[in-house]
Amino acid sequence: MREMRGMSEILDTWLGKSIDCTCGLRHEVPIRRIVIERDALAQVAGYVKEAGYGEVTLVADGRTYQAAGEKLRELLEAAQVKVSTSVIRENAMGEVAADEEAIVQVMLDTPLSSKVLVAVGAGTVHDIVRFVAHRTKRPFLSVPTAPSVDGFASVGAPLIVRGFKMTIPASAPEAIFADLAVLAKSPQAMIAAGLGDMLGKHTSLADWSLGRVLLGEHYCELSARLTLEAVELCTAHLDEIAQRTDLGLLRLMEGLILSGLSMLLVGHSRPASGAEHHLSHYWEMVLLQQRRRALLHGAKVGVATVLMAQRYEALRGLTADAAAARLAQGHVPSELTDAQRIRQVYGDMAEQVIAENFPANGTAAPAQALKARIAEKWGDVQAIARAVPAATQLIAWLEAVQGPVTPEQLGVEPELVEASLQDALFVRNRFTILRLQRLL
Repeated sequence: MREMRGMSEILDTWLGKSIDCTCGLRHEVPIRRIVIERDALAQVAGYVKEAGYGEVTLVADGRTYQAAGEKLRELLEAAQVKVSTSVIRENAMGEVAADEEAIVQVMLDTPLSSKVLVAVGAGTVHDIVRFVAHRTKRPFLSVPTAPSVDGFASVGAPLIVRGFKMTIPASAPEAIFADLAVLAKSPQAMIAAGLGDMLGKHTSLADWSLGRVLLGEHYCELSARLTLEAVELCTAHLDEIAQRTDLGLLRLMEGLILSGLSMLLVGHSRPASGAEHHLSHYWEMVLLQQRRRALLHGAKVGVATVLMAQRYEALRGLTADAAAARLAQGHVPSELTDAQRIRQVYGDMAEQVIAENFPANGTAAPAQALKARIAEKWGDVQAIARAVPAATQLIAWLEAVQGPVTPEQLGVEPELVEASLQDALFVRNRFTILRLQRLL
């Protein structure tokens, strides 16, 4: 039992703390309690009573209400807590999406007298609740029903607004109660998705390092270290995760929460979301436009991470002279050309994408200066590339938990993959391997 509790005890040391970091920022961790164990569900009511919340709104979807919501409601009511529920309705595709319709439903279902929201579900339910809690100035509690994403502890709410996937700053949960008995009943695909989301940290950290080295982007060593420790915690316990043991589920959940804390520290998703997430978001938006069923976020991220790792491998084999020659010959599209491309590709979402990439107060680095910087720092770029695991290793890790490893296994056709490799870089205004490759 001591071995099982180790990392959770370390997580506890961060709770409710303010940290003056060497990165120059003061980090705040508003989360008060994290419980990851069997029967964690039974501890929610005690926390609610202790905090003085006499009335709560429990938010779930149809599946997660059955998985944990109904039992939690009974436990809360037995503790004399008044409970209202919002069971988020499926959309026309038979899915629950974090979009305007779901947000409005939860806001309408939440009585004005309700003191706290309780998110019972996986990533989508949490994204909706996080946003509603923030905008209605209420705290929220997190009750994960599957270890499928790393967003439980973070502040960002990835939402679909007018068809465009965007992350909106919101709030972190006040407490997290992850019941291992509930997580153990998760579909294997969701456990594999959790690992896929975690493996994406290898390429997201590399992308963040590129931004630091080439553009002088703010970088937090503490946040980066926590993110790397989170993913290494998962790969070190891969057999247990694959076997769905309590130890494996505990370590996966700890990794997911630790990754969320790393985002919480810096107030954005940069440590845990790079080009692999941009591909995932691009695929999601296209599938939405084509009225096709959504794919699990972590499954997409895992596959996209393999694709990005392959691109980092290509950098490792490129000498400084060869890189300099490519940089000298390469043509950099102008802002006008990029805007035209965005309008051609993104359709009705184009103006949002243009605003993301070319903000009115933006100060983009001149292309020639950036090329010179890349040539000067090529040794650093290659060092960053060497830190990314080989694509074959990532594939082996994903296969160990029965996760998809190719776009074909996801149902993402080659044409969509090629389009995303060219245009997903516009999803976020962040420097990534995709933006670097465009200059080479």
